[in-house]
Amino acid sequence: MLNKLIERENLSFDESYQLFNMLLNESEMRIAAYLVALQTKGLTADEIAGFAKAMRDNAVKIDLGDVTDTCGTGGDGSKTINVSTAVSIILSCFTKVAKHGNVSITSNSGSANVYEALGCKIPETPEDAKKSMDKTNFAFLFAQKYHPALKKIMPVRNELKVKTIFNILGPLANPANPKYQILGVNSSELCDNVAIALSKVGGIKKALVVYGNGLDELTPNGTSKITEYDGKFDTYEVTPKDFGLNYSKIIPCESPDESAKRLIDVFSGKINDDRNFILMNAAAALYTSEVASDFLEGVEIAKEAIESGKVLKKLEEIRNV
Repeated sequence: MLNKLIERENLSFDESYQLFNMLLNESEMRIAAYLVALQTKGLTADEIAGFAKAMRDNAVKIDLGDVTDTCGTGGDGSKTINVSTAVSIILSCFTKVAKHGNVSITSNSGSANVYEALGCKIPETPEDAKKSMDKTNFAFLFAQKYHPALKKIMPVRNELKVKTIFNILGPLANPANPKYQILGVNSSELCDNVAIALSKVGGIKKALVVYGNGLDELTPNGTSKITEYDGKFDTYEVTPKDFGLNYSKIIPCESPDESAKRLIDVFSGKINDDRNFILMNAAAALYTSEVASDFLEGVEIAKEAIESGKVLKKLEEIRNV
């Protein structure tokens, strides 16, 4: 298959699935060659889907029922608060959330970093995650604990210091096999391919793949692209006005501790630019998981959850598991 990639020929879903499993037993040099050849050629939906399905199939198994995930690929290089973590906590007031996350790679506050800064403990085992889900409607699935097959590949990826297919696989490889997913990507071109890949991996009833003018979130200060999948595909653009919100600034964030403090400020009812950023993305997640019928209703549901104290109460429940 390496020669095929060097000739810039695309792989099928089945070939990509097979290649992932081959890489687990290849030398570091050949792993690097395959990853660079794939990236240089350009990734297709079938290739992303084949790798993602193989990654899920090699993961530690966990059954949490019908869950939603809120996750981004990262890699946008932005210094923002961790919006997806805030959204996941709001969402868990209404439905089951399996947040697949990791430590920071390109930002100042990866979801695992912020989750711990919020005073929450990362579940050590699938049993601990199930306990958290049963008690709180929320479970944090720390990616490194669920993908032991990647131990040989990750050092190669880190040594290469260039983007590879693994930069976008994390959100597609949630071992809980979410039924609903809002997934942020770091380039407009990825929206359609990642949405198609999600549909091919299987198990998804509804998903939004979003890109926000340089962010792997919906942006509160411009136009965002969304590819929606609910058995069929629809691509469209939105602005804060579609959510009944005003445009607002994105305030840089320097650390997980700062991110956690600013999330708690919003959960406590503080009205500021961070609130708009979080409300917009929470509304999209509530719509994706079929809690809200549209974005406008999603904003109202999220606002009520914050203003009534439900979200702060939920955070306290998660802390105390």
